Amino acid sequence: MEVLTKPGSLYFMMKCTMYAYGTSPHLSQIYTGFSLLAANGEIRLIQKLHQYCQAGNKLMRSYGPLELGGVFVVLNDKKVLFYDLSDGSDLRSDVLETADFYFKRSYVGAVIPDRFKSIVHPQGLNYEVYTGKCIPHEVSRFLLRRTVFDKFPMELIKRVAELGSLSFLPTINNMYSPPKPHQEPRVLFMARAWDPESEPPGLSAEAKAERVEINEMRARCIELLRNQLGHYFCGGFAQTKYAFDNYKNLLLKNVWMSGKKNYLSVLQQYPICIATTGLHGSIGWKMGEYVAFSKAIVSERLNCEVPCGFKANKNYLEFDSPELCLQQAIKLLEDSQCRQELMENNWNYYKAYLKPDRLVLRTLNIASASS
Repeated sequence: MEVLTKPGSLYFMMKCTMYAYGTSPHLSQIYTGFSLLAANGEIRLIQKLHQYCQAGNKLMRSYGPLELGGVFVVLNDKKVLFYDLSDGSDLRSDVLETADFYFKRSYVGAVIPDRFKSIVHPQGLNYEVYTGKCIPHEVSRFLLRRTVFDKFPMELIKRVAELGSLSFLPTINNMYSPPKPHQEPRVLFMARAWDPESEPPGLSAEAKAERVEINEMRARCIELLRNQLGHYFCGGFAQTKYAFDNYKNLLLKNVWMSGKKNYLSVLQQYPICIATTGLHGSIGWKMGEYVAFSKAIVSERLNCEVPCGFKANKNYLEFDSPELCLQQAIKLLEDSQCRQELMENNWNYYKAYLKPDRLVLRTLNIASASS
């Protein structure tokens, strides 16, 4: 099936054929960016709800839609673009041999082979976001997927409910906020504790060790912040069985707080927010959300590169130990000028580079500018 935008003045518009095959929320930001550009008349968008094929061969044939962490787009019927939303810094060798441009979420320049350095570019921060509008591209993705009818009718009912806002959906209208400089300075850190034995099952010893390390860093930060900041701090682990068994004294006070809608409501009340490293050394979705909501951020040192001048001491204060996390949080509590500068810088970054349509347009400009 194809969904085609109204042609308008096609001479000045880039034509983008997007293969919207994956269903993971990781992909939502890219889908939303293309849909918004098309709705605004900035591009001509054709959406195909199947895998990208080259010379009749489907790439990533063995990957199901929930596991496919990327989106193929063909620009002006010539250039093949790939958006890699996976957590890790590894690159897909089959795609590198196919794509003219490879935009990588978890971009680490040091791991890119020399012969591919010219085609691999940092994509930027990622978070879950949808248009929330009756744009044909989004409606078709929600309702016309094969996976919807595999579980008919309950899956179809769920999709209709989401589109009708009967259940909460993070959209471009509720996933941003300008700075609130006059809020009382308080610190927020809500986190997840990963179960190394079952998330997912069959993990390698190395992957289990990584989850333990992530949990321990988060636990120590929560403990220090809670003990030292008192009522100026809100946070803890989401109440899962694993967290209850291992971090009983560090849980969120209310189980309802970790739901997406309630979390975003709480988030807007706290101008200072803590971010830690995600799985596979990635930058977690929280960082993107913090930037979109114009927060003063304290972040564990980033392993991945973020484009367009996003850096420490401009968009966030960094730490590499729980003790330094506490020190940086105290600095932002006490230094209103530093706090407000970070908030303003993140608001400007969101508008220019992170808003889904701007993020996607930057990648298209990179691809179209290349001869």
